[in-house]
This record gives sequence, C-alpha cells and structure tokens, in this order.
Amino acid sequence: MKKRLTQSGLSNMFKNFTSSIDGVNEAIIGLPLITITGSEDIRIENFSSIVEYSQNIIRLKTKSGIVSIVGENLLAKSMNQEAIVIKGKISGVSLK
Repeated sequence: MKKRLTQSGLSNMFKNFTSSIDGVNEAIIGLPLITITGSEDIRIENFSSIVEYSQNIIRLKTKSGIVSIVGENLLAKSMNQEAIVIKGKISGVSLK
C-alpha cells in the first residue's frame, strides 16, 4: 500500500532533513552563519554589506543586525557575494 505525502507532511520532512545538516537552515533563511577557527580566522556567510572596515574593527550588515569583529591587524582575506573570511588577532565578536 502506497502512502500519499501531503503538503504539510512534505514540509515537515524537509524541515527535519535540513535541521540535520549544519548551516542549511541559516543559509535558507539568510541568517548569518559564523565560523571561528582559533583566534585568528573567522568566516561570515549571509552578510549584505560592510558597514565599517579598519585594522581594529570590521562591522558587517546582516538580516539579524550588525556583526562586529574586534581585534588587531584585521584583514579581509577573501570575499564574495556569499561570505567573507577575516584574518587577524580576533578578540571579540558581537551581534547587535
């Protein structure tokens, strides 16, 4: 006997599937996905623009607010429409 999948059943199945994969929900709804590696490397996905850029602070506009990266010798090593990678001695990250 075959079971028919309803629209709500399909939606629930999709939500369960995407919640099992890290970062998929954030990417789908455009929330910032922040990955910090050690204290000298940070990758931020889903930002819309750079608000402020200096060696001591980089501020990025996202759907959730402003992400601020504070540190020393900060440098945007790579950037595209999807993500930015920042290197330097990172001392703090905040979302306001």
